[in-house]
Amino acid sequence: MMPTEQRSKRLAVLIDADNVPAKMIGRVITETEKYGQLVVRRAYGDFAGQQGLAWEETLVRHAIVPRHLPISGRGKNAADIALVIDVMDLLHSGALGGFCIVSSDSDFANLAIRILEQNLECYIFGGESAPERLRRACSRFVYLENLRFDPLHATRPKMKPLRPLGDAQVVVKSAMAMLVDHPADWVPIDLLERELESRTTDFDTRTYGHARLKDLLVALKRPFIVDAPRGSIARVRMRVAKSGRKVSPAPNG
Repeated sequence: MMPTEQRSKRLAVLIDADNVPAKMIGRVITETEKYGQLVVRRAYGDFAGQQGLAWEETLVRHAIVPRHLPISGRGKNAADIALVIDVMDLLHSGALGGFCIVSSDSDFANLAIRILEQNLECYIFGGESAPERLRRACSRFVYLENLRFDPLHATRPKMKPLRPLGDAQVVVKSAMAMLVDHPADWVPIDLLERELESRTTDFDTRTYGHARLKDLLVALKRPFIVDAPRGSIARVRMRVAKSGRKVSPAPNG
């Protein structure tokens, strides 16, 4: 069995093709590559007829191996069962550091838990309608809707954010409260981001319409002061009343 540090960069992406549209897969592949090297790429479903035509180009373009379950010979959960069997085979091979499962099906929650029990990562890519049980069962849950976000136009997203900007304020305030002794204390933004991600599996700044946490904090304006000088570590603190404790000044330059 290869060392953990080598396995950690090797991932399998397994797609429930009956649950996710083919047009999303290019964005999914790009996102999964942030987590490691995709050494296994498989899709499960009925690839005959119109669905097969819709998937043909996607499978070829992204080197995805199809596992075809003919409609005449499969039950309702045949694709799910085939995916689970492959995960267990790959899990016990000891060659991988994690799995990316592309589906919104709650039936995969137990599978995600089993992967985590093996001390491996499990990333799930699903829609906003995915049940909370599935979203909480994995290492990280990524909303498919967020993959439509255009980072080149981060301040003018081409899609409506999944959550109102104001919802982020409560989440960020709660996280900052765990990191400081006083609201006037500065917090490095990268530390805040790690805290936010550790508190919930599906935290994503794109959910609120921004590609980066710094941009989200700037957009929130009133409750936060962002200090991000060139060449220095970006940081943030709560805005406090003038009668409060004297705060440390932002660094020059």
